Amino acid sequence: MNKAQKIFHKPHTQKRSPYILWLLWTVWLPFALPAIISLFRSRTFLLNLIITLVGIILFFAIYLWTSWQRAQQLTALSADNSTTWLPILILMALSICIILINGKEWFILFYFISGYIGGRFSTLRTLLIQGGLILLMVALGLLIRLELTEIGQLVFVACVIGIISFSIMRSVTVRWELHAAQEEIARLAVTTERLRIARDLHDLLGHNLSLITLKSELARRLISIAPERASTEIGDIEQVARTTLQEVREAVASYRLPTLPNELQNAHEILAAAGIAYHYTGDDGYMLPGAIEAALAWTVREGVTNIIRHSRARQCTLCITSNTHNIRLELINDGASLTPIDLQASSSSNTGNRGTGLRGLAERIDILHGQFNVGPRSDGNFCLSVSLPLIQKADTASPALSKLIMPMPTPTKKRSEPR
Repeated sequence: MNKAQKIFHKPHTQKRSPYILWLLWTVWLPFALPAIISLFRSRTFLLNLIITLVGIILFFAIYLWTSWQRAQQLTALSADNSTTWLPILILMALSICIILINGKEWFILFYFISGYIGGRFSTLRTLLIQGGLILLMVALGLLIRLELTEIGQLVFVACVIGIISFSIMRSVTVRWELHAAQEEIARLAVTTERLRIARDLHDLLGHNLSLITLKSELARRLISIAPERASTEIGDIEQVARTTLQEVREAVASYRLPTLPNELQNAHEILAAAGIAYHYTGDDGYMLPGAIEAALAWTVREGVTNIIRHSRARQCTLCITSNTHNIRLELINDGASLTPIDLQASSSSNTGNRGTGLRGLAERIDILHGQFNVGPRSDGNFCLSVSLPLIQKADTASPALSKLIMPMPTPTKKRSEPR
C-alpha cells in the first residue's frame, strides 16, 4: 500500500478524550469530604480508623480505576463488558463494611456506586441494578435503625445521581456514535462513487478499445496484402475512436457539471473570507434542468471570481427569480465599475482558454438561448445578469452540455486593483 492509499484508508475519526467522560465519575468525589473530615474528628479506635482508611482507599482506587477503564472503552466506542460485575460487588461489600463500622455518614459511598452504574450499563441493566442498589440501601438503613425519611432522602439522592450520569453518558456516546456513523456513510459513499465511475469507464471503454486493438492488428496484417481493405479497417478505427471520445465526453459531463447550491455556498464562504458582505435572495429549492443549473452555477462562480479579483466591493447581492418561462440571476456589487474597454480586455484576455472569462460565460448563455448582460447600473453599482428560458429546444441539449463541462477558473481569495 503506497502513501496515498494509506492516507485514504486512514480513519478520519474525531479525536475524543477519555478525560471528558472520566470527569462524569470524578465530579462526585467532593461528596466524600464531609465524611472523611468527620472520621478524623471522631474519637474512634485506632484499629477502626486504620480499617476504615484502608477500606476507603481501596474503594476509591477501584472506583477511579474502573471508571477510567470504562471511559477509555466508551471513547473508542467499544462494547467490552469484561470484569463488569466484580468491581461493583467489591464496591458494595466495602460500602457495607464501612457503614457498619462508622455509621450513616458513609451512605454517600452508594452515591458513587449509583453514578458508576448509570454510566456503565445499558438502560435495562441500569434499571435492574439501580433497583437492587435501592433495596440494599433500604435494608442497610433499617439494619442500622435509620428513620424512613432519612432512608428516603439517601435513596432519592442516589437515584438522582444515577439518572444524571446515565443521561450525560448516553448523550455523549450517542453523539459520538452518530458522528462515527456519518463518517462511515461518507466513506462508503465515496467508495461507491469510485466503483460506479470505474464500472462506467470500464463498460464504456472496454469494448471500444478492444475493438480498436483488434482492427489495428488486422489492418497491420492487411496493409501489405490488401491495402484497400486495410484502409477500410483504419477508417473503422477512426470512427470507433471518435465515437468513444464522444461517449467519454458525455459520461464526464455527469461527473463535472457544477451544482447551483454548491456554488451559492462557495460564494458565501469566499466573499465572507474576503470581507465582503453577502446577501442572497431566492429560493434554495429550484428544480432545474442540468444544463440550465450548470450555466447558472458557472455564472455565480465567474461573477464572484471577478468581484474578488478585480473590484473593491464591500457589499454583494445575489438574487435569483423565476416564473413559468424564465429564470433570472443577478449579481450586484458596489465595487468599481468596468468600462467597455475593460470588459473587452477581460473577455479577450481569455481567448486562449476556451470557456473562461466573461466571453466564455456569454457563449454558454447564448447556446441556451438566454440573455447575458454585464456592466454598471445607474445607481453606481455593477451588475452581472443572466436570464435563461426554462424550456430548451431539443437541438441545443447536446451542444449546451458539451459547452458547459469546459473548465472554469476557481475563485481566488486574492484581491487586487479594479479592472
